[in-house]
Amino acid sequence: MITASEPTSPSGPAPATPSAESASAVSRSFTALTRVTSACRWVAACVVIVLMLITGFDVVMRYALARPLEWSITLSMVGLIAIVILAVPDLEARDEHIGMDLFYRSFSPRRKAIADWVTFTATFGFCLVAGIAAARTTLHFAQANLLTAGTFNIPIWVGYALLTLGLLLTALTTLLRFMTQRARGRGEAGISGTAGTAATAEQNREA
Repeated sequence: MITASEPTSPSGPAPATPSAESASAVSRSFTALTRVTSACRWVAACVVIVLMLITGFDVVMRYALARPLEWSITLSMVGLIAIVILAVPDLEARDEHIGMDLFYRSFSPRRKAIADWVTFTATFGFCLVAGIAAARTTLHFAQANLLTAGTFNIPIWVGYALLTLGLLLTALTTLLRFMTQRARGRGEAGISGTAGTAATAEQNREA
């Protein structure tokens, strides 16, 4: 009896498809970006410690020795900006922002996908537009060479430069994280589809 031989699979791993290569490139880029955001978070943590020391020293000098520090308030204002804006990109990278899923968890997969797109568009759009506006303001104040008021002066553009860095970095993080999640979701769907096809083929051979 003559039987048809089953096709044998070629030896070696299957060549990567262009979509798989692009997904891998996005994943590597996001991993590299998370190292940058993590470093920014550590800088923000160090700024918290420095501001605590400055504030404590200023309180002692102001109320115990009646000699307040002239530079403490100015540096504290810039430090507060750094604490918040440098920590935001890492929160976005880790997806640790405060979220509410009271309605989201009851959505169908299609509605969840729509909600994810809306959230991504709003977050990315806001950070990008605000970051560009902060960059333009930074250039304006840098060209005008304007300084803060008071006896201790620093350039005004320093605070806006921190805003620019944090907002644009958050926008890039939002984009890459969303692309990575989409690529991972497509990969899992492809694996499930391949497994289902293989199971069906096995059942057909047994039948």
